[in-house]
Amino acid sequence: MLGLLVVLSALLYLGPGSADAASITTVTVPDRGGWLVMWPRPGDPTWVNRMEFRCEYSISPASATPPTITWLRGVFADADRQVVYKRSSSGEVYVHPEFAGRVSVPSSNQATLVLTDTKFDDWGRYWCRVTNGEQPDDFGTDEESVLFWYKLGYDPPTRLSQVTLDKTPVRVTAGGTARLDCMGTSGREASILWVKGPADCTQGGRCDGYETVIHKSAVWMGPEPENITIAPNYDGRVSLAADGSGSFTPTLTISDIRPSDAGRYWCAPDISEAYSNLGPLNRDAQSVVIIVNDPGTEPTCTGKADGRYQHPADCAQFYTCTGGLLYGTNNCPAGLVFNQELQLCDWANNVICL
Repeated sequence: MLGLLVVLSALLYLGPGSADAASITTVTVPDRGGWLVMWPRPGDPTWVNRMEFRCEYSISPASATPPTITWLRGVFADADRQVVYKRSSSGEVYVHPEFAGRVSVPSSNQATLVLTDTKFDDWGRYWCRVTNGEQPDDFGTDEESVLFWYKLGYDPPTRLSQVTLDKTPVRVTAGGTARLDCMGTSGREASILWVKGPADCTQGGRCDGYETVIHKSAVWMGPEPENITIAPNYDGRVSLAADGSGSFTPTLTISDIRPSDAGRYWCAPDISEAYSNLGPLNRDAQSVVIIVNDPGTEPTCTGKADGRYQHPADCAQFYTCTGGLLYGTNNCPAGLVFNQELQLCDWANNVICL
């Protein structure tokens, strides 16, 4: 007796190369790269003491539940960044006591932060973070920042660090090479940092775990060489690009890609602190996702007859081949696995996982 057999005859056509299981979050802060300046005019009755920090996001494929929106203030990847505002996917809202009654995110479709009754102590770098509650990992979490300056009789610092990263997801096969194109602060006086993460972005998690990939130290004048530190996991596999003069630039190349390299990478170049009194607040960052296709665990229809085949990474899944093309991956009902010989979902004790 084979017991319960489930025949799946209606299959969704997904086309060659089915959609990725990962849902990717992308955050865009339109005003990043410069300052938002508040210039108080106490004697002007038309002055409105209100600032908007604009923030937009997309989640693809879309999530069925609202994302968690968090606004932080402080230094990139610093565990001590101040949580200014947080609206969880459950609808629960937290506001830091320092900003009580002064901040809000009015729209449910955007992440724009409104700050009222602004004051000098509010200045700093503000980060808009959006986390997909259905996928609270580095694929589902992105953030960008904007600098806010409350002007009181003197100009803001000059020589701001710059970063512009191509955020299009990079798809690469295991064993291949990924190039992450990042433009921004470069040269001897630049501190160039790449990190991977974050980790632990669940509703109660800190979402502050980052793995350093490579770091080039800044050299301000003097003959000393630039120091480059590479994490052991990437030793011999990562390098920074160079411009025509031989100076390092933020563009990163990762060779001999491994499945464990999949995730979100952050380009965070910074000018030497000798050039700016902002200190570590001068470091901006943007991210891009690497998606790794492992040939050993990816379904393929090359050289296969028409039919359904057990998924090489999970025998509770199967895929369909027609005319040498892949027509999507499907899941068996809970508790069943795919019986390739009988072309249907079956009890596990009747099936050998290939």
